[in-house]
Amino acid sequence: MHLNCTMTQALFPLEGVKLYAEKPLPLLWDCHHGDTFVLKVEGLAVEPLAGEAAVNPIILEISLAPVDEVLSKIEYFAAHHNLALTPWPTLPDELEDPLTLAACHLPEAKLFVFCEAPTLKARATPEGNVLLEVTGDFKSRKIPCQETDLMLHLERPHSSRLLSFCFTLIRSKR
Repeated sequence: MHLNCTMTQALFPLEGVKLYAEKPLPLLWDCHHGDTFVLKVEGLAVEPLAGEAAVNPIILEISLAPVDEVLSKIEYFAAHHNLALTPWPTLPDELEDPLTLAACHLPEAKLFVFCEAPTLKARATPEGNVLLEVTGDFKSRKIPCQETDLMLHLERPHSSRLLSFCFTLIRSKR
């Protein structure tokens, strides 16, 4: 499923690197393999980090507009991947779930920045979008890579919860 990521930013002080989107970029939400799902953004710009703190190393804002189109995408995606799409009676202020992996590839630096036990927090923005914040203990390794990207891996139950959060948010706007 492709959604529109209106804002993307990743700050990694130890590596001295900032990844960001100069314009809205597509976000791919797909089944990676088995019960692992991935949210992936490609085409990010990279620049040296100029002393910015990284309270939330990764921030993504996902647009849920146009609501009818995104609602259809979510329903189709859930059905296609047998994900439980459960509308919540009341939208919580914040959803918090563990991720399996949060990672970025930086080809020019031949760097893989990753966290193997990150936490994902999701909340609605005043505009009706979903803001994702990822925190954790990020490390890096030198490896060859081909594209600058950001990936979040989550297991089936957590993908269902996040999808249901988005579904409930969209339905609350109608």
